[in-house]
Amino acid sequence: MTLLASDAIAHIRHTLASQDVPSVGALRILNDAGHYLLSAHNWAWCEGAQAELPLTAGQPYVWLPDDFREIISVQAVESLNAGFILTTQDRILKLRALATASSFHYHAALVHAQMAKAATATVTFTVGPVATTGGVAISDGYNPTVVFKFLEVPLVDTDVASYLPLPATIAAGAQALADSINNKATVYVSATVSGAVVSITHDRPGLAGNAMTIVEDVASDRIEISVTATGTVSGPPLPRLDIWPEPGTSEAVGLRVYYRSGWMRVTGDNVMLRLPEWLEALYLQVVRAFARGYERESDAGADQRIAAIAEGPLMAAAKLRDSEMLPNIGPLQGGAVLRTRVGEDPVWNFSSTGGPS
Repeated sequence: MTLLASDAIAHIRHTLASQDVPSVGALRILNDAGHYLLSAHNWAWCEGAQAELPLTAGQPYVWLPDDFREIISVQAVESLNAGFILTTQDRILKLRALATASSFHYHAALVHAQMAKAATATVTFTVGPVATTGGVAISDGYNPTVVFKFLEVPLVDTDVASYLPLPATIAAGAQALADSINNKATVYVSATVSGAVVSITHDRPGLAGNAMTIVEDVASDRIEISVTATGTVSGPPLPRLDIWPEPGTSEAVGLRVYYRSGWMRVTGDNVMLRLPEWLEALYLQVVRAFARGYERESDAGADQRIAAIAEGPLMAAAKLRDSEMLPNIGPLQGGAVLRTRVGEDPVWNFSSTGGPS
């Protein structure tokens, strides 16, 4: 059968003998139970997860999938003429500080960090030509505000002002504004243009980047400004691969990752729970234990109830079923066989070639 979140929530109501959703939240109970169950044992059925991830030029990291738990292997896709070597954060830092880029390998280390997304905005030219003295003021949160202004007779540019000649059309005005923003070294934003719309993105999506503001320098009915995203740099730490060297070019599919999956967070009642059918009964027992442990802690806490399940027949049967899927576990992980690499270049750090491409 297919187990939906709503089915599991029905078990919460049943075990508590109440139609009311528990005060701690039904979804919280489902997610806590799922995280526990998938962390309680190295399930073989979780090892088949894989994902194809992009490489971004100049970006020294790659975010891993939301359900990532343990990395198994990283390989470059066929179009990328390079390999990946898993290493430590210490090694990555030393390579970034001392080494010359290798033409044979990327090095990757697993880290956890808060995901930051850049603030973005659009500037739309509605009618043309652009009004005299019309323009925008951009603050990137790091530097003083920079004004980009259209004038009939442009003035001399300064660090905090760029003056553009009045364009003949709105499309020309949008292009001129985008070019001026990209050429301005004193503001950490970049711009692209499509017709009469200029899309602006903060180049440093950190705490200050989230404070980016864009306003009209002089009120005009010919320029419309919209902040499309204020940026984020919060939430729980998420897994990513820090890589060295930085990719020289962007690849929509740059590497393929095989990994052991973890629990995929439940966000709604109609979400299908990604569990094998033979594990559903055990999961529902864990859900019921969490629900009763949270709501009736005076009788027995969640840890006491889960401990009984961990030693019970449902857990034993699930582990047996899971182990039968993979009777041969292969060579010892981290042993001499796996540590031997064919074709290793002993002088890779003295190579004068560019990064992998």
